[in-house]
Amino acid sequence: MPNPFNLDLATLDRLAVLLQGIPNSGKTYMGGDMLKYESQYGPVQFINVKGEDGWASTAGMGLGNVGVTVESEADVAQVAADMIRNKVHAAVLDGARPLFNAIIIGILQADKPDQRRLPDSKLDGDRSKSYWSQARFRMEENIKLLKTACKVFLATTVSAQDVHEITGEKQVAPDIYGKTGSGLVGLFDFAGYMTWSIQGPGRIRREVSFQTRSDVQTRQRLAFPIKENIILPDGPGGWALVKAAFQRGLRKEVK
Repeated sequence: MPNPFNLDLATLDRLAVLLQGIPNSGKTYMGGDMLKYESQYGPVQFINVKGEDGWASTAGMGLGNVGVTVESEADVAQVAADMIRNKVHAAVLDGARPLFNAIIIGILQADKPDQRRLPDSKLDGDRSKSYWSQARFRMEENIKLLKTACKVFLATTVSAQDVHEITGEKQVAPDIYGKTGSGLVGLFDFAGYMTWSIQGPGRIRREVSFQTRSDVQTRQRLAFPIKENIILPDGPGGWALVKAAFQRGLRKEVK
């Protein structure tokens, strides 16, 4: 039945965040920092996609035995079910691109390494279009499955230059085959772009951008949008700054 709701009542009780950026921009570290911060509210889960395997950057955060590696859609479904059963509060999916690759492999039923490939019109004929459509749909469904299994969900992906499927403009977007990269942004409440720059010997400045940009695909669902990059600390505490910025965008008091 229809479920009425109040348009003036906006909260961060549930949110999904996508972080993109080139390698070494701090995406996985931010994921670990998010889990550490959110662990005060309930159980957390770190989901590594086989082939990503970059969790070492979260070592030393005191997260403990909360990691699991997935390599198929069946694994994702099992993890999501376990998260619901264990009442997981927050989760990180580290590796959106490897997950999409696994979905394509599943569609093509190519289990042998020498048979793994992308759908191709010469090899697959008209079915190639169907394969791409299936892959995009199933990727979206897997993301939805995970983000509805917890209250705070964060996913990471590497970036690449892409051509937007609507505007035709060149933009930095999630580096995922086909049109899935652009479509992935729309599945999240917030999509940020992480960058870093060298400030001097041993000094690196990391930032994350959620504001509307013509050169990067970003997203924010806020009544009062973020208009500047968020400068991240050299160490833990970045997620607290990001979440506080979200709260200010809702004109909520920061606790």
